[in-house]
Amino acid sequence: MNCICPPKNTVHECIEYHCRQNPAALCCSIRVNGEWLSYSREEFWDHVCRYADAFNNCLAEPTFLLFSKRLDIHLLAAYIGAMKAGHLPAQISFPSAKVNEAEYQKKMHHIHEITGFGAIFTDATEAERFTRIGDGIIITPDILEVPARPASTPPPNKDALAQFSSGTTGLQKGVILTHQGIVAHMRSYGATLQLTPDDAIVTWLPLYHDMGLIACYLMPLMYGIPFYQIDPFDWIMQPDLLLQVIEQHRPTICYLPNFSYQVLANKGRVRDLSSIRLWINCSEPARLKSHNSFLDRFPSVKPETLTVCYALAENTFAVSQTLPWHNNSARQHENFNALSCGRLIPYAEVRIFKGNDSEEGEIGIKSPFLFDRFIDGTLPLREGYYLTGDLGFVDDRGELYVTGRKKDLIIVHGKNIYPQDVEYVASEVNGVYPGRSVTFGIWDDELGTEELYVLVERKEGIAPTPIKIAVQKAVNEEIGIVPKRVEVMEHMTLVKTSSGKISRSRNRELYLNKGLALL
Repeated sequence: MNCICPPKNTVHECIEYHCRQNPAALCCSIRVNGEWLSYSREEFWDHVCRYADAFNNCLAEPTFLLFSKRLDIHLLAAYIGAMKAGHLPAQISFPSAKVNEAEYQKKMHHIHEITGFGAIFTDATEAERFTRIGDGIIITPDILEVPARPASTPPPNKDALAQFSSGTTGLQKGVILTHQGIVAHMRSYGATLQLTPDDAIVTWLPLYHDMGLIACYLMPLMYGIPFYQIDPFDWIMQPDLLLQVIEQHRPTICYLPNFSYQVLANKGRVRDLSSIRLWINCSEPARLKSHNSFLDRFPSVKPETLTVCYALAENTFAVSQTLPWHNNSARQHENFNALSCGRLIPYAEVRIFKGNDSEEGEIGIKSPFLFDRFIDGTLPLREGYYLTGDLGFVDDRGELYVTGRKKDLIIVHGKNIYPQDVEYVASEVNGVYPGRSVTFGIWDDELGTEELYVLVERKEGIAPTPIKIAVQKAVNEEIGIVPKRVEVMEHMTLVKTSSGKISRSRNRELYLNKGLALL
Protein backbone atom coordinates (compact mmCIF):
# COMPACT_ATOMS: atom_id res chain seq x y z
CA MET A 1 0.00 0.00 0.00
CA ASN A 2 1.39 3.38 -1.01
CA CYS A 3 1.47 6.40 1.31
CA ILE A 4 -0.55 9.49 0.54
CA CYS A 5 0.18 13.14 1.03
CA PRO A 6 -3.13 14.08 2.69
CA PRO A 7 -5.57 16.38 0.89
CA LYS A 8 -4.67 19.44 2.92
CA ASN A 9 -3.96 22.99 1.79
CA THR A 10 -0.76 23.75 3.68
CA VAL A 11 2.51 22.04 4.56
CA HIS A 12 1.87 22.16 8.31
CA GLU A 13 -1.68 20.84 7.92
CA CYS A 14 -0.30 17.79 6.09
CA ILE A 15 2.17 17.24 8.94
CA GLU A 16 -0.51 17.73 11.60
CA TYR A 17 -2.76 15.19 9.88
CA HIS A 18 -0.24 12.38 10.37
CA CYS A 19 0.56 13.49 13.92
CA ARG A 20 -3.14 13.28 14.82
CA GLN A 21 -3.72 9.99 12.97
CA ASN A 22 -0.97 8.05 14.73
CA PRO A 23 0.49 10.13 17.57
CA ALA A 24 2.61 7.33 19.06
CA ALA A 25 4.44 6.50 15.82
CA LEU A 26 8.08 7.46 15.42
CA CYS A 27 8.45 10.86 13.79
CA CYS A 28 12.23 11.26 13.79
CA SER A 29 15.50 10.29 15.40
CA ILE A 30 18.19 12.97 15.64
CA ARG A 31 21.85 12.56 16.57
CA VAL A 32 22.67 15.39 18.96
CA ASN A 33 26.03 15.63 20.76
CA GLY A 34 26.80 12.01 19.98
CA GLU A 35 23.46 10.69 21.30
CA TRP A 36 20.41 9.53 19.35
CA LEU A 37 17.17 11.18 20.51
CA SER A 38 13.84 9.88 19.20
CA TYR A 39 10.52 11.75 19.08
CA SER A 40 7.02 10.50 18.47
CA ARG A 41 4.70 12.40 16.17
CA GLU A 42 2.80 13.68 19.21
CA GLU A 43 6.02 14.96 20.82
CA PHE A 44 7.14 16.61 17.60
CA TRP A 45 3.80 18.33 17.05
CA ASP A 46 3.72 19.54 20.65
CA HIS A 47 7.07 21.27 20.04
CA VAL A 48 5.71 22.76 16.80
CA CYS A 49 2.65 24.22 18.52
CA ARG A 50 4.67 25.65 21.40
CA TYR A 51 6.98 27.40 18.97
CA ALA A 52 4.08 28.72 16.91
CA ASP A 53 2.63 30.30 20.05
CA ALA A 54 6.03 31.62 21.13
CA PHE A 55 6.72 33.25 17.77
CA ASN A 56 3.34 34.94 17.79
CA ASN A 57 4.06 36.10 21.32
CA CYS A 58 7.31 37.89 20.46
CA LEU A 59 6.73 38.96 16.84
CA ALA A 60 4.07 41.61 16.34
CA GLU A 61 3.31 40.69 12.73
CA PRO A 62 4.25 38.06 10.12
CA THR A 63 7.88 38.43 9.09
CA PHE A 64 10.76 36.81 7.25
CA LEU A 65 12.30 34.49 9.87
CA LEU A 66 15.87 33.28 9.32
CA PHE A 67 17.16 29.99 10.80
CA SER A 68 20.86 29.44 11.53
CA LYS A 69 21.23 26.81 14.23
CA ARG A 70 22.88 23.50 15.08
CA LEU A 71 20.70 20.43 14.59
CA ASP A 72 18.29 19.45 17.35
CA ILE A 73 14.54 19.10 17.93
CA HIS A 74 14.27 22.87 18.42
CA LEU A 75 15.55 23.60 14.92
CA LEU A 76 13.24 21.02 13.32
CA ALA A 77 10.11 21.96 15.25
CA ALA A 78 10.61 25.73 15.31
CA TYR A 79 10.85 25.81 11.52
CA ILE A 80 7.40 24.24 11.15
CA GLY A 81 6.14 26.34 14.05
CA ALA A 82 7.16 29.51 12.23
CA MET A 83 5.23 28.36 9.17
CA LYS A 84 2.18 27.49 11.29
CA ALA A 85 2.31 30.97 12.87
CA GLY A 86 2.20 32.62 9.43
CA HIS A 87 5.85 33.66 9.22
CA LEU A 88 8.15 32.98 6.25
CA PRO A 89 11.02 30.71 7.39
CA ALA A 90 14.33 30.36 5.55
CA GLN A 91 17.30 28.14 6.41
CA ILE A 92 20.90 29.29 6.03
CA SER A 93 24.14 27.50 6.86
CA PHE A 94 25.31 27.32 10.44
CA PRO A 95 28.95 28.51 10.57
CA SER A 96 31.56 25.82 11.09
CA ALA A 97 34.56 26.28 13.36
CA LYS A 98 36.73 27.00 10.30
CA VAL A 99 34.38 29.50 8.69
CA ASN A 100 35.87 32.73 7.40
CA GLU A 101 34.03 35.19 9.64
CA ALA A 102 34.41 38.08 7.17
CA GLU A 103 32.90 35.99 4.39
CA TYR A 104 30.06 34.81 6.64
CA GLN A 105 29.25 38.37 7.66
CA LYS A 106 29.32 39.43 3.99
CA LYS A 107 26.84 36.67 3.17
CA MET A 108 24.60 37.62 6.10
CA HIS A 109 24.54 41.29 5.13
CA HIS A 110 23.63 40.27 1.58
CA ILE A 111 20.77 38.13 2.87
CA HIS A 112 19.57 41.00 5.07
CA GLU A 113 19.73 43.34 2.10
CA ILE A 114 17.52 41.14 -0.09
CA THR A 115 15.12 39.89 2.59
CA GLY A 116 14.94 42.54 5.32
CA PHE A 117 14.40 39.65 7.75
CA GLY A 118 12.66 40.54 10.97
CA ALA A 119 14.13 37.83 13.19
CA ILE A 120 16.84 35.17 13.41
CA PHE A 121 16.44 31.86 15.24
CA THR A 122 19.78 30.57 16.51
CA ASP A 123 21.60 29.01 19.46
CA ALA A 124 22.11 31.19 22.53
CA THR A 125 25.88 30.82 22.10
CA GLU A 126 25.67 32.31 18.60
CA ALA A 127 23.36 35.26 19.32
CA GLU A 128 26.18 37.80 19.51
CA ARG A 129 27.34 36.96 15.97
CA PHE A 130 24.02 38.18 14.56
CA THR A 131 23.59 41.35 16.61
CA ARG A 132 25.76 43.19 14.10
CA ILE A 133 23.45 42.41 11.20
CA GLY A 134 20.39 44.57 10.64
CA ASP A 135 17.87 45.25 13.37
CA GLY A 136 16.12 41.87 13.47
CA ILE A 137 15.11 40.21 16.73
CA ILE A 138 17.44 37.42 17.91
CA ILE A 139 15.39 34.42 19.07
CA THR A 140 16.79 31.32 20.82
CA PRO A 141 15.12 28.18 22.26
CA ASP A 142 14.97 30.01 25.60
CA ILE A 143 11.81 31.60 24.22
CA LEU A 144 9.91 28.49 25.32
CA GLU A 145 10.65 29.35 28.95
CA VAL A 146 8.55 32.53 28.63
CA PRO A 147 4.81 31.85 29.03
CA ALA A 148 3.02 32.63 25.78
CA ARG A 149 -0.25 34.47 25.53
CA PRO A 150 -3.15 32.51 24.05
CA ALA A 151 -2.48 32.60 20.33
CA SER A 152 -5.08 33.67 17.84
CA THR A 153 -5.38 31.91 14.51
CA PRO A 154 -2.95 33.59 12.10
CA PRO A 155 -4.33 34.88 8.81
CA PRO A 156 -3.89 32.53 5.83
CA ASN A 157 -0.52 32.87 4.09
CA LYS A 158 -0.13 31.39 0.62
CA ASP A 159 3.67 31.58 0.96
CA ALA A 160 5.21 28.64 2.83
CA LEU A 161 8.96 29.28 2.90
CA ALA A 162 11.93 30.93 1.26
CA GLN A 163 14.76 28.84 -0.08
CA PHE A 164 18.13 29.98 -1.35
CA SER A 165 19.07 28.73 -4.78
CA SER A 166 21.67 25.98 -5.08
CA GLY A 167 23.57 27.71 -7.86
CA THR A 168 27.34 28.04 -7.59
CA THR A 169 27.79 31.50 -9.10
CA GLY A 170 27.76 34.58 -6.94
CA LEU A 171 25.53 35.57 -4.05
CA GLN A 172 22.24 33.87 -4.75
CA LYS A 173 18.71 35.14 -4.87
CA GLY A 174 16.15 33.43 -2.71
CA VAL A 175 12.99 31.86 -4.10
CA ILE A 176 9.54 31.91 -2.51
CA LEU A 177 7.67 28.60 -2.47
CA THR A 178 3.93 28.44 -1.80
CA HIS A 179 2.03 25.87 0.23
CA GLN A 180 0.09 24.93 -2.89
CA GLY A 181 3.28 24.33 -4.87
CA ILE A 182 4.99 22.27 -2.17
CA VAL A 183 1.92 20.08 -1.59
CA ALA A 184 1.59 19.52 -5.35
CA HIS A 185 5.26 18.60 -5.57
CA MET A 186 4.99 16.13 -2.71
CA ARG A 187 2.07 14.37 -4.30
CA SER A 188 3.90 14.07 -7.61
CA TYR A 189 7.29 13.08 -6.26
CA GLY A 190 6.01 10.74 -3.54
CA ALA A 191 4.00 8.86 -6.17
CA THR A 192 7.11 8.69 -8.36
CA LEU A 193 9.10 7.04 -5.56
CA GLN A 194 6.15 4.79 -4.66
CA LEU A 195 6.44 5.68 -0.98
CA THR A 196 4.84 3.23 1.47
CA PRO A 197 4.25 3.24 5.25
CA ASP A 198 7.25 0.91 5.55
CA ASP A 199 9.66 3.52 4.18
CA ALA A 200 12.06 5.57 6.26
CA ILE A 201 14.65 8.15 5.18
CA VAL A 202 18.18 8.50 6.49
CA THR A 203 20.19 11.67 5.92
CA TRP A 204 23.16 13.77 6.99
CA LEU A 205 22.20 16.65 4.70
CA PRO A 206 21.76 20.15 6.13
CA LEU A 207 18.39 21.86 6.03
CA TYR A 208 19.74 24.89 4.16
CA HIS A 209 20.12 22.66 1.09
CA ASP A 210 16.99 21.86 -0.95
CA MET A 211 17.71 18.11 -0.87
CA GLY A 212 17.98 18.14 2.92
CA LEU A 213 15.03 20.49 3.44
CA ILE A 214 12.48 19.17 0.95
CA ALA A 215 13.35 15.52 0.32
CA CYS A 216 14.75 14.45 3.68
CA TYR A 217 12.76 16.62 6.11
CA LEU A 218 9.47 17.95 4.74
CA MET A 219 8.67 14.91 2.58
CA PRO A 220 8.78 12.34 5.42
CA LEU A 221 6.84 14.69 7.69
CA MET A 222 4.16 15.29 5.05
CA TYR A 223 3.90 11.58 4.21
CA GLY A 224 4.00 10.34 7.79
CA ILE A 225 7.17 8.25 7.48
CA PRO A 226 10.10 8.48 9.92
CA PHE A 227 13.50 9.97 9.20
CA TYR A 228 16.93 9.60 10.81
CA GLN A 229 18.98 12.81 10.83
CA ILE A 230 22.73 13.05 11.45
CA ASP A 231 24.33 16.42 12.11
CA PRO A 232 26.30 17.38 8.96
CA PHE A 233 29.33 18.34 11.06
CA ASP A 234 29.30 14.89 12.68
CA TRP A 235 29.09 13.17 9.31
CA ILE A 236 32.07 15.08 7.98
CA MET A 237 34.14 13.83 10.93
CA GLN A 238 32.68 10.29 10.90
CA PRO A 239 31.19 9.33 7.51
CA ASP A 240 30.59 5.77 8.70
CA LEU A 241 27.86 7.07 11.05
CA LEU A 242 25.46 6.97 8.11
CA LEU A 243 26.21 3.31 7.44
CA GLN A 244 25.85 2.46 11.13
CA VAL A 245 22.32 3.88 11.15
CA ILE A 246 21.38 1.96 8.02
CA GLU A 247 22.64 -1.34 9.41
CA GLN A 248 20.96 -0.84 12.78
CA HIS A 249 17.62 0.83 11.96
CA ARG A 250 17.04 -0.43 8.38
CA PRO A 251 15.76 2.72 6.62
CA THR A 252 14.83 2.37 2.96
CA ILE A 253 15.77 5.65 1.20
CA CYS A 254 19.02 7.60 1.31
CA TYR A 255 19.83 10.86 -0.52
CA LEU A 256 23.49 11.70 -1.19
CA PRO A 257 25.47 14.12 -3.36
CA ASN A 258 27.86 12.31 -5.70
CA PHE A 259 31.06 12.95 -3.74
CA SER A 260 29.57 11.15 -0.71
CA TYR A 261 29.63 7.82 -2.54
CA GLN A 262 33.39 8.08 -2.92
CA VAL A 263 33.86 9.23 0.70
CA LEU A 264 31.87 6.25 1.97
CA ALA A 265 33.69 3.85 -0.35
CA ASN A 266 36.99 5.11 1.08
CA LYS A 267 36.07 5.49 4.76
CA GLY A 268 33.01 3.35 5.45
CA ARG A 269 33.11 -0.09 7.04
CA VAL A 270 31.59 -2.94 5.07
CA ARG A 271 28.09 -3.31 6.49
CA ASP A 272 24.69 -4.74 5.62
CA LEU A 273 23.06 -1.95 3.59
CA SER A 274 20.46 -4.15 1.91
CA SER A 275 17.49 -2.34 3.46
CA ILE A 276 17.97 0.67 1.17
CA ARG A 277 15.70 0.32 -1.86
CA LEU A 278 16.63 3.74 -3.29
CA TRP A 279 20.00 5.44 -3.11
CA ILE A 280 19.33 8.83 -4.72
CA ASN A 281 22.30 10.73 -6.18
CA CYS A 282 21.44 14.40 -6.46
CA SER A 283 22.67 18.03 -6.24
CA GLU A 284 25.82 17.59 -8.38
CA PRO A 285 26.62 15.64 -11.57
CA ALA A 286 26.25 11.90 -10.93
CA ARG A 287 29.19 9.74 -12.00
CA LEU A 288 29.13 6.06 -12.93
CA LYS A 289 32.64 5.66 -11.49
CA SER A 290 31.42 6.82 -8.07
CA HIS A 291 28.55 4.34 -8.18
CA ASN A 292 30.91 1.53 -9.18
CA SER A 293 33.35 2.36 -6.36
CA PHE A 294 30.42 2.25 -3.94
CA LEU A 295 29.23 -1.11 -5.30
CA ASP A 296 32.73 -2.58 -5.12
CA ARG A 297 33.02 -1.57 -1.47
CA PHE A 298 29.54 -2.66 -0.33
CA PRO A 299 28.41 -6.03 -1.77
CA SER A 300 25.00 -5.78 -0.05
CA VAL A 301 24.01 -2.84 -2.29
CA LYS A 302 22.06 -3.86 -5.39
CA PRO A 303 23.21 -1.97 -8.52
CA GLU A 304 19.68 -1.09 -9.61
CA THR A 305 19.04 0.77 -6.32
CA LEU A 306 21.63 3.44 -7.22
CA THR A 307 19.46 6.11 -8.82
CA VAL A 308 19.85 9.70 -10.02
CA CYS A 309 17.64 12.75 -9.50
CA TYR A 310 17.74 16.15 -11.18
CA ALA A 311 16.43 18.78 -8.79
CA LEU A 312 16.64 22.48 -8.04
CA ALA A 313 15.19 24.88 -5.51
CA GLU A 314 13.30 26.76 -8.21
CA ASN A 315 11.15 23.69 -8.87
CA THR A 316 10.65 23.03 -5.12
CA PHE A 317 12.91 20.01 -5.62
CA ALA A 318 12.75 17.15 -8.14
CA VAL A 319 12.35 17.51 -11.90
CA SER A 320 13.26 13.96 -12.94
CA GLN A 321 14.31 10.66 -11.38
CA THR A 322 15.74 7.31 -12.50
CA LEU A 323 14.13 4.26 -10.90
CA PRO A 324 14.84 0.51 -10.70
CA TRP A 325 11.46 -0.32 -12.21
CA HIS A 326 12.25 1.91 -15.19
CA ASN A 327 15.52 0.01 -15.75
CA ASN A 328 17.50 3.25 -16.15
CA SER A 329 19.41 3.56 -12.86
CA ALA A 330 22.90 3.49 -14.43
CA ARG A 331 22.31 4.51 -18.02
CA GLN A 332 25.30 6.56 -19.23
CA HIS A 333 25.14 8.44 -22.51
CA GLU A 334 27.61 7.22 -25.11
CA ASN A 335 28.72 10.73 -26.14
CA PHE A 336 28.69 12.52 -22.78
CA ASN A 337 30.22 11.80 -19.38
CA ALA A 338 26.75 11.94 -17.86
CA LEU A 339 24.32 9.52 -16.25
CA SER A 340 20.66 9.70 -17.13
CA CYS A 341 18.61 11.79 -14.70
CA GLY A 342 15.55 9.77 -15.68
CA ARG A 343 12.03 10.56 -16.72
CA LEU A 344 10.22 13.68 -15.63
CA ILE A 345 8.06 13.40 -12.53
CA PRO A 346 4.30 13.85 -13.17
CA TYR A 347 3.24 17.36 -14.23
CA ALA A 348 6.81 18.59 -14.77
CA GLU A 349 7.71 19.78 -18.27
CA VAL A 350 11.14 20.39 -19.77
CA ARG A 351 12.08 22.28 -22.90
CA ILE A 352 15.62 22.50 -24.25
CA PHE A 353 16.44 25.99 -25.54
CA LYS A 354 19.14 25.41 -28.15
CA GLY A 355 21.54 28.05 -29.39
CA ASN A 356 22.94 26.02 -32.31
CA ASP A 357 22.53 22.70 -34.09
CA SER A 358 23.65 20.67 -31.08
CA GLU A 359 21.16 18.45 -29.28
CA GLU A 360 22.38 20.17 -26.11
CA GLY A 361 20.87 23.41 -24.85
CA GLU A 362 19.70 25.28 -21.77
CA ILE A 363 17.13 23.41 -19.70
CA GLY A 364 13.82 25.22 -19.17
CA ILE A 365 11.24 23.90 -16.71
CA LYS A 366 7.52 24.44 -16.22
CA SER A 367 5.42 22.83 -13.51
CA PRO A 368 2.67 23.44 -10.91
CA PHE A 369 5.42 23.49 -8.27
CA LEU A 370 7.67 26.06 -9.88
CA PHE A 371 8.73 28.76 -7.43
CA ASP A 372 6.25 31.61 -7.06
CA ARG A 373 8.81 34.44 -7.39
CA PHE A 374 12.22 35.57 -6.31
CA ILE A 375 12.37 37.43 -3.00
CA ASP A 376 12.67 40.69 -4.94
CA GLY A 377 9.27 39.95 -6.52
CA THR A 378 10.49 39.07 -10.03
CA LEU A 379 9.60 35.90 -11.93
CA PRO A 380 11.72 35.66 -15.09
CA LEU A 381 10.16 33.21 -17.56
CA ARG A 382 10.68 32.55 -21.25
CA GLU A 383 7.56 31.34 -23.01
CA GLY A 384 6.31 30.08 -19.65
CA TYR A 385 9.53 28.23 -18.78
CA TYR A 386 12.11 29.05 -16.15
CA LEU A 387 15.61 28.91 -17.64
CA THR A 388 17.73 26.97 -15.17
CA GLY A 389 21.20 27.88 -16.43
CA ASP A 390 21.87 24.14 -16.70
CA LEU A 391 22.84 22.60 -20.04
CA GLY A 392 21.38 19.28 -21.12
CA PHE A 393 19.18 17.35 -23.50
CA VAL A 394 16.33 14.83 -23.59
CA ASP A 395 17.04 11.56 -25.42
CA ASP A 396 14.66 9.51 -27.55
CA ARG A 397 13.51 7.57 -24.46
CA GLY A 398 12.32 10.79 -22.86
CA GLU A 399 15.11 10.79 -20.29
CA LEU A 400 16.88 13.96 -19.20
CA TYR A 401 20.67 14.34 -19.22
CA VAL A 402 22.42 17.29 -17.55
CA THR A 403 25.83 18.14 -18.99
CA GLY A 404 26.93 21.37 -17.31
CA ARG A 405 26.24 24.97 -16.32
CA LYS A 406 25.83 27.58 -19.03
CA LYS A 407 27.47 30.43 -17.07
CA ASP A 408 30.35 28.30 -15.80
CA LEU A 409 31.45 26.96 -19.18
CA ILE A 410 35.18 27.63 -19.70
CA ILE A 411 36.60 27.86 -23.24
CA VAL A 412 40.33 27.10 -23.34
CA HIS A 413 42.00 27.33 -26.77
CA GLY A 414 38.61 26.77 -28.38
CA LYS A 415 37.76 23.70 -26.30
CA ASN A 416 34.66 23.71 -24.09
CA ILE A 417 35.54 22.72 -20.53
CA TYR A 418 32.84 21.90 -18.00
CA PRO A 419 34.26 22.87 -14.58
CA GLN A 420 32.39 20.11 -12.78
CA ASP A 421 34.31 17.55 -14.88
CA VAL A 422 37.63 19.08 -13.82
CA GLU A 423 36.51 19.32 -10.19
CA TYR A 424 35.51 15.67 -10.19
CA VAL A 425 38.89 14.60 -11.56
CA ALA A 426 40.74 16.81 -9.06
CA SER A 427 38.71 15.43 -6.15
CA GLU A 428 39.79 11.90 -7.10
CA VAL A 429 43.47 12.71 -6.62
CA ASN A 430 45.15 11.18 -3.59
CA GLY A 431 45.47 13.79 -0.86
CA VAL A 432 42.58 15.97 -2.06
CA TYR A 433 39.52 16.13 0.17
CA PRO A 434 36.59 14.67 -1.87
CA GLY A 435 34.11 17.24 -3.10
CA ARG A 436 36.30 20.16 -2.03
CA SER A 437 37.65 21.56 -5.28
CA VAL A 438 36.72 24.46 -7.53
CA THR A 439 37.61 25.32 -11.13
CA PHE A 440 37.32 28.57 -13.06
CA GLY A 441 38.77 30.35 -16.07
CA ILE A 442 40.87 33.54 -16.11
CA TRP A 443 41.33 35.45 -19.35
CA ASP A 444 44.90 35.78 -20.66
CA ASP A 445 45.34 38.79 -22.98
CA GLU A 446 48.64 37.55 -24.40
CA LEU A 447 47.26 34.16 -25.37
CA GLY A 448 43.81 35.47 -26.32
CA THR A 449 42.01 32.72 -24.42
CA GLU A 450 40.91 31.68 -20.96
CA GLU A 451 43.31 29.65 -18.86
CA LEU A 452 42.24 26.93 -16.43
CA TYR A 453 42.76 27.35 -12.67
CA VAL A 454 42.07 24.62 -10.12
CA LEU A 455 41.84 25.09 -6.34
CA VAL A 456 41.71 22.06 -4.04
CA GLU A 457 41.58 21.46 -0.30
CA ARG A 458 44.08 18.94 1.05
CA LYS A 459 43.66 16.18 3.56
CA GLU A 460 45.47 16.89 6.81
CA GLY A 461 49.20 16.31 6.74
CA ILE A 462 49.56 15.85 2.96
CA ALA A 463 52.30 17.96 1.34
CA PRO A 464 50.94 20.46 -1.23
CA THR A 465 53.54 20.02 -3.99
CA PRO A 466 52.78 16.35 -4.79
CA ILE A 467 49.09 17.23 -4.85
CA LYS A 468 49.67 20.00 -7.39
CA ILE A 469 51.67 17.69 -9.65
CA ALA A 470 49.11 14.89 -9.38
CA VAL A 471 46.16 17.21 -10.15
CA GLN A 472 47.97 18.66 -13.18
CA LYS A 473 48.62 15.16 -14.48
CA ALA A 474 45.11 13.82 -13.78
CA VAL A 475 43.34 16.78 -15.42
CA ASN A 476 45.57 16.56 -18.49
CA GLU A 477 44.96 12.82 -18.85
CA GLU A 478 41.20 12.93 -18.26
CA ILE A 479 40.21 16.32 -19.75
CA GLY A 480 43.02 16.94 -22.23
CA ILE A 481 43.94 20.37 -20.83
CA VAL A 482 46.86 21.29 -18.59
CA PRO A 483 45.73 23.73 -15.87
CA LYS A 484 47.59 27.02 -15.81
CA ARG A 485 47.76 26.80 -12.01
CA VAL A 486 46.78 24.32 -9.33
CA GLU A 487 46.55 25.79 -5.83
CA VAL A 488 46.26 23.86 -2.58
CA MET A 489 44.44 25.05 0.54
CA GLU A 490 43.57 23.71 3.98
CA HIS A 491 40.29 21.88 4.40
CA MET A 492 37.13 24.02 4.88
CA THR A 493 38.66 27.20 3.44
CA LEU A 494 36.92 27.40 0.06
CA VAL A 495 33.97 29.80 0.21
CA LYS A 496 30.39 28.54 -0.18
CA THR A 497 27.14 30.10 -1.35
CA SER A 498 24.19 30.71 0.99
CA SER A 499 22.83 27.29 -0.03
CA GLY A 500 26.03 25.49 0.92
CA LYS A 501 27.71 24.87 -2.44
CA ILE A 502 31.24 25.96 -3.25
CA SER A 503 31.02 29.26 -5.14
CA ARG A 504 33.09 29.39 -8.32
CA SER A 505 32.65 33.11 -8.85
CA ARG A 506 33.39 34.18 -5.26
CA ASN A 507 36.46 31.95 -4.97
CA ARG A 508 37.67 33.27 -8.33
CA GLU A 509 37.22 36.84 -7.08
CA LEU A 510 39.08 36.10 -3.85
CA TYR A 511 41.87 34.35 -5.74
CA LEU A 512 42.37 37.33 -8.05
CA ASN A 513 42.43 39.69 -5.07
CA LYS A 514 44.80 37.45 -3.09
CA GLY A 515 42.10 36.83 -0.49
CA LEU A 516 42.65 33.08 -0.13
CA ALA A 517 45.19 31.36 2.13
CA LEU A 518 47.17 29.27 -0.35
CA LEU A 519 49.80 26.72 0.68
